[in-house]
Amino acid sequence: MKNITKKISAFAIAAALAVSTAGCTIGSGKWSYKTKVSEISAGSWIYRTYESYQEALSKIQEANEGNSDFDIQLIDITKEKIEDKNAVDWIFDDAKDKCLSLLNIEALAKSNDVVIDETQIQTTGDMYIQYYYSGSEEATAFYEKLGVSKESFAECNTRYNYIYQDLFKKLYGKDGKKEVSDEDVKKYYKENYISYYYIPYSLKTTDEDNNIVDIDGETKEKAIANFNKYRNMINNDKKTTDDIEEAYKTDFEVESVPSSKNTVLTKNFDEDENISDELRKAIKDNKEKQATVTTIDDKLYLIYRDSISELSEKIKYSDDAGEDETDYISKDNIIYTMKKEEYDKFLDEQKKDLKYETNDAAIKKYSIERTIKIAKEG
Repeated sequence: MKNITKKISAFAIAAALAVSTAGCTIGSGKWSYKTKVSEISAGSWIYRTYESYQEALSKIQEANEGNSDFDIQLIDITKEKIEDKNAVDWIFDDAKDKCLSLLNIEALAKSNDVVIDETQIQTTGDMYIQYYYSGSEEATAFYEKLGVSKESFAECNTRYNYIYQDLFKKLYGKDGKKEVSDEDVKKYYKENYISYYYIPYSLKTTDEDNNIVDIDGETKEKAIANFNKYRNMINNDKKTTDDIEEAYKTDFEVESVPSSKNTVLTKNFDEDENISDELRKAIKDNKEKQATVTTIDDKLYLIYRDSISELSEKIKYSDDAGEDETDYISKDNIIYTMKKEEYDKFLDEQKKDLKYETNDAAIKKYSIERTIKIAKEG
């Protein structure tokens, strides 16, 4: 496989994954799949076959990780298997599924009276067209050889995502058929989120020979004294973390504070590789609205947890927030987290019953084998 495939792969996947996994060109005379509501152009079908081909290569690469004799550039993908399927069949099924996902969500949007912001989709599409031509001339020429126009490229990376969000909001948002109550949102937030803040201070440094050594006693005593002061500012004086930040800048004569502040799903917090197990435990053991000072792995920490119950009172729809209101918590985002899995299952179930037509001539003309051949040629 020539180097062009690797270059195009990065170019295509970066764009494709940035927004969505399905899309199409609407209204084209040369279609591949269609319903009474919309159709998938031949160019978009081709794009999906190439995208699925790249995903197939990634899966085969992952399956052979650790095999020193394996070379992805030397394989005959037509003889490979993915998920117990011949790779060509897997690519076909995956590309078709992407196309049907768009047809399905277009149909659901229409049946649920979703007003699609075509202007916004067009604006974002124009951005992708610029991206299409800002890539290497080699990449652009490759897509043209495949038969993917800049319009197909743009819409394949924008349309599905916009409709996905608009339909979700129509179903689960304010006054939607599946609207989530304030009580349920707050309950979910309290049970599934954690809010934390910490400042680390290293008790190690490097000497003139670049060896890692303990900081000197005076520096260590000053750091401990300051951190104890910050703890008392929060616990006794009811100061905020913003107050702590200002005090830290003055005490340590710095312009910025190496702090971390976040409110996230507890599940994500538990899986955060940037937080050590010891620090994670210290944060979770810390009582809400209380600050503590502790030492973990040669670092001094000030740790604080905010009250999730108090934060839940700031939850509201973005549309209900005032122009100058910046500290509210988006109810839209929490509902999306709550209901995304349910929503995706709903889409999959509806897709099973989707009635569509197939243009066999276009599918046969722009086959998976054709895409693989062009990709290998570069």
